[in-house]
Amino acid sequence: MVNFHRLSHRLLASVLLLALAFAVVARAAEGVVALPPFIVEEATKGPPWRYAEIPGFEILSRCNDQMTRELAAAHYRLHRLLALMLPESLQVGFSVPKKLIFYDASLQPAASQEVIADMLSRQPKDAAPPADSFPLGARGIRFQPAQRRYSFMPNLRLWDTDAMAVFAIVEPGDTNFDQMALTSDYVAYLLRNRVPALPAWFVNAILSLHARVEFRGDELILPAATWVSDDATAALKKDPKTATAALPLRDLLTGAVPGRDEEAGARLRLWTSEATMFVRWALDGSDPARHEALWKWVERSSAAGTSDALFQECFGADFAAIQEQLTAYLPVAARKSLRLHLAESAKPPALLLHDAREEEIDRIKGDWERLEIGFVRNKIPEVVPKYLEQARHTLMHAYNDGERDPGLQAVLGLCEVDAGDDAGARGYLEAAAAGGVVRPRAWYEVARLRFADHRAHPEGPDGKLSIAQAADVLTPLFKARSERPPLGEVYELIAAVWLHCAVRPARGHLAVIDEGVRLFPRRVELVYEAAELFAQNGFAPETATLVELGMRIAPDEATRAQFARLLPAALGAAVAAPKD
Repeated sequence: MVNFHRLSHRLLASVLLLALAFAVVARAAEGVVALPPFIVEEATKGPPWRYAEIPGFEILSRCNDQMTRELAAAHYRLHRLLALMLPESLQVGFSVPKKLIFYDASLQPAASQEVIADMLSRQPKDAAPPADSFPLGARGIRFQPAQRRYSFMPNLRLWDTDAMAVFAIVEPGDTNFDQMALTSDYVAYLLRNRVPALPAWFVNAILSLHARVEFRGDELILPAATWVSDDATAALKKDPKTATAALPLRDLLTGAVPGRDEEAGARLRLWTSEATMFVRWALDGSDPARHEALWKWVERSSAAGTSDALFQECFGADFAAIQEQLTAYLPVAARKSLRLHLAESAKPPALLLHDAREEEIDRIKGDWERLEIGFVRNKIPEVVPKYLEQARHTLMHAYNDGERDPGLQAVLGLCEVDAGDDAGARGYLEAAAAGGVVRPRAWYEVARLRFADHRAHPEGPDGKLSIAQAADVLTPLFKARSERPPLGEVYELIAAVWLHCAVRPARGHLAVIDEGVRLFPRRVELVYEAAELFAQNGFAPETATLVELGMRIAPDEATRAQFARLLPAALGAAVAAPKD
């Protein structure tokens, strides 16, 4: 059982933050500046924090157990349903479990309730949510009540490069779990942060389908499809032969996104509509092979590029044959809804709730408060010191009581890195690494700090790193590489280590750089470092390929010129390179 009197020392700082937030909200001249929700402790009332896990999530809740179980079951069901149209393999994945924090709104002191009431009072009843205010689920869940009327609460989803957390203030007795759905914002996050990047046509298609989908029980329901526009859809229903013609399917699935200028508007609408219809066609019907063909095509083409042979391998037919099937499907889709069913019940595994340990409370809450710092830094930078103070206070509470969980120490280290205190972060991060923490960004930061130390005190000839120093940095980087999601900065630092190492890498050592460029082909700094590394070591063909890519993605002429200068260097190094 959590001792609430031990938590009372946190109350003063929380109330001060709430008062500050109220002042900021009150002075906003052009509307509300919504700050992240606060976690407020009461020393004398309310249930203890409870902890549980469901696949992919950790839950910290200060709601009653029944509400917590219903919220957890809703999250589980909605993610199972989403996988019917977007399998987990095509979503951004995390080695670190995502965090769900549920807080009973009735436990908040009056100051907090005033802030929330003020936010809501300025929100028109029928308006879309402001950028920083989201319905239950924190940019993760929305209500689907009748007549498109929504009940908004100030909840939030925040994320780091390797983790995501959701904070939801729950109004007791005011939640209809049958009318909950994942928000388009949340689905867009899962799509757009996946590595390797998904094709633009597929991202647009899933978001277009999701905008109209209903989550109902154990099924997804898509209404009859729209083809390009209402008028074009009506024409399609009346006489398919006079309907707006589709683009060549090969162009859709292998070409670039149409331009967004006014003249290209009609083509872009057709492109989006056809992409959406193609995905719907693949999902329709009872043949799971067609579903699997779509997932295989998207996954393989995002990793290795598109080709006629790959399409034939995935769908068992060429583009022309599938185009015929799609054309025949258009009038059918315009007339009937599509229902996707779960093969088995979406009932989650038994939720084993227990009173949260101090480490669990402080690690999860502290990481949330750390993420809040970045959010408010972009909104109201003058309040950052208070948020930083609160995050440190929460995290150090368990640490000062002797807790040395690697996850807690990783968050402590990341908090100090984010605060600009690398020296203060180093001990926590090294301890987390020694404890085998699962946190790719923590491993990266360990490597970054070691690299900075070794660069300042090189032990190799000509001011370069010795092989031992290089290995000391590469070890945590390869640990980060083994976890999800892949981080572009990890590959950039691997390239930097080899650029500054006294030992010349063999071609096999640089296979990881090839991997990084395949995963992040539009990351200019990575592509440039990779090209520089290959040029420096005489791998002229690889350098030429990377320079060509760099010239395409460079944001300006100066960067293009930097890439161009690498080619002569590569040719010269190739001539001077020792022969095996």
